[in-house]
Amino acid sequence: MPPPIAATSLAVLALWLGSGALAASHGAETAGPAGLAARPFARAMPSDGGGGRSLVVDMRPRESFPSALARGGVDPEDVQAAANLLADDFDTVNPHPGLTLTLAVRPTNGPATRLRLTSLELAPRDDERLGLLREADGALHLRRLQTPVFSAPSLTRGVVKGSLFLSIVEAGVAPDQAAKITRLFGRRLDLVRDVESGDRFKLVFEQHRRADGQSVDTGELLYAEVVSHSGRARLYRYRPEGATEADWVDGDTGPRPGGLLRTPVDGARLTSVFGLRMHPLLGFTRMHQGLDFGASTGTPVLAAGDGVVEEARWSGDFGRWLKIRHADGLETGYAHLSAWATGLSPGTPVRQGQIVAYVGATGLATAPHLHYQVFKGGRAIDPRTAATVVRNGHDSAQSPAFRARKATIDAQVASLAAACAAPELFPPAQAPHCVG
Repeated sequence: MPPPIAATSLAVLALWLGSGALAASHGAETAGPAGLAARPFARAMPSDGGGGRSLVVDMRPRESFPSALARGGVDPEDVQAAANLLADDFDTVNPHPGLTLTLAVRPTNGPATRLRLTSLELAPRDDERLGLLREADGALHLRRLQTPVFSAPSLTRGVVKGSLFLSIVEAGVAPDQAAKITRLFGRRLDLVRDVESGDRFKLVFEQHRRADGQSVDTGELLYAEVVSHSGRARLYRYRPEGATEADWVDGDTGPRPGGLLRTPVDGARLTSVFGLRMHPLLGFTRMHQGLDFGASTGTPVLAAGDGVVEEARWSGDFGRWLKIRHADGLETGYAHLSAWATGLSPGTPVRQGQIVAYVGATGLATAPHLHYQVFKGGRAIDPRTAATVVRNGHDSAQSPAFRARKATIDAQVASLAAACAAPELFPPAQAPHCVG
């Protein structure tokens, strides 16, 4: 369940959600007084018996702020006054289609009935609302209000369809976040052998939300899970006491902060393994010192770990070749590339998961694919066992603090899953955000 809101936030929220609710569709009206006394920027206005009422106007495409007010029947003098007051905080000229203007008005006297503006509300930004209020001096005055924002978890679930990365994006996650999640699981899983179509994933983000339940940002990833035919992999975001940055801890087998990606290209298929094989072009048996991943030309190739580019050159049968030097005497090689990433050259530092090249068929190759090698002390080793070569610097998974954090997140995930089955039982501010 979402964490409790601080007492001060609850007080503001109560004011915000209190009285004065207005109709929600374009042009909708509600009879009776404006009812804005409980709004945070408003004060009670003396009644003049003029039949005050509420009005909602949704701005249309290619419509300016003054035009929207005029369409709502507001007196031209008030239209100009409102535009002048908002000019420094809001673009009143250019269109804001879909923006809602909430008005309190009363009719003017005279043969041509116009609506006198008593108050106006709008939210030009996620974290701010602006209001105009006619005060005791008879003039409109500007009021600014910071919208209450609080943290609440959100749950995203989905089914893998081919590529884990593309499946996460299809579930509504931003591509940069999806790439980060894929990199994290690339340390724990072989994205070719361990993850396949039909497997399921679950992601929990800590989002910032307004009182009406609308998300202000995409949120920080707290938890990620993949359930595949080979088991369940769970990753928890955790910052040990005294650490400056959060780490990702494997909730099932312990952290792998230094491990290489097991698959440096997502959505590919493993076509050849480490060991003796019959060469498809040369026609005789020889040692194959790496893994081959079949993928279409132009598929991004990712750096298997943090390091420095050692070679980016043409290398005979390997065609375009890239070699990266990592810690602990490890090196990784990438062959048959169609291109290197822009700006990549010997001496360039790279981060794990960074795009460093693109799949191709240069050199001695029968079809587009990535040939991937791992070296330890200059000797080629099986990339499938390379992750076990790098030892963990610490074991956060065994600490009491992490176990407590893990228990909290596990309970939160279970509560979210249950809440997503009946979101209508919650008020908008606390309703779970569920996808999939």
